[in-house]
Amino acid sequence: MNRRTGRVAIAVSVVLGASLLGGWTVQQQAHAAPPPHAQKNATVQVFLTRHGKTVLNTLDRVQGWSDSPLTAAGRAVAEVVGKNLGEREGRMDAAYSADMVRHYETAGLMLDAMGSKLEPVRMEGLREINFGAFEGAENGEMWSAIMEHLGVGSIGEALNGRTMTDLVGVIKEINPDPSLPAEDCDDVNSRMMDSLDAIAADAAKHRDDKVLVVTSGLSIMCVLDAMGTELPPTGIANGAVNLLEYKAGTWTVKSVNDTSYAG
Repeated sequence: MNRRTGRVAIAVSVVLGASLLGGWTVQQQAHAAPPPHAQKNATVQVFLTRHGKTVLNTLDRVQGWSDSPLTAAGRAVAEVVGKNLGEREGRMDAAYSADMVRHYETAGLMLDAMGSKLEPVRMEGLREINFGAFEGAENGEMWSAIMEHLGVGSIGEALNGRTMTDLVGVIKEINPDPSLPAEDCDDVNSRMMDSLDAIAADAAKHRDDKVLVVTSGLSIMCVLDAMGTELPPTGIANGAVNLLEYKAGTWTVKSVNDTSYAG
């Protein structure tokens, strides 16, 4: 293996979004107890990035714990984002991805494009939301079930007075097969924040300033919502970067759905 592997393999046991012209800057904070051994004054920047476009994205099918590889366009976006991220932000000190093919492939392409020898550490806790029995179905089928449950006639009506993360909870409620459990944002945030806290603790301990983390759109939305951040109405774009900053047990959201690296 010619890349430097991660120092730790952290044992901690995700498809909507469209491109925006760019992200916006926010300043929201979420507090947590400082993880053991974290350097008190260390500041860690986490570049939380959505994977590139996949085959199932292209086929407009539900993709959470289901997986598919990147398309040619998805690989190209990952490479461009990685190159621009490296040029604008400098080298990454550590890299992580969810354990699916689409996440690991995106992270690897990004790192290669920025000339990094890092090997992404795969973490199950960074996965996309589990859509239960809707996994692999056409997105239209799932949305029709959501609209029927809410008694509305369109996706716009479904989102009237609700956020995308609210609708995640509806998916769990209407999951047609309990033997295939679905998740809501509370479930996602529990494992995502365990993962992010562990990543930040390790980075702070080793004075790693910049960390790449590749995951999925709704998982990112759930985390941002829990941190009190205004969510982009059309979701997180493929290849969009969301900058989180961690210091002494506090997470600060610095930017959301930044697609400028893809340009």
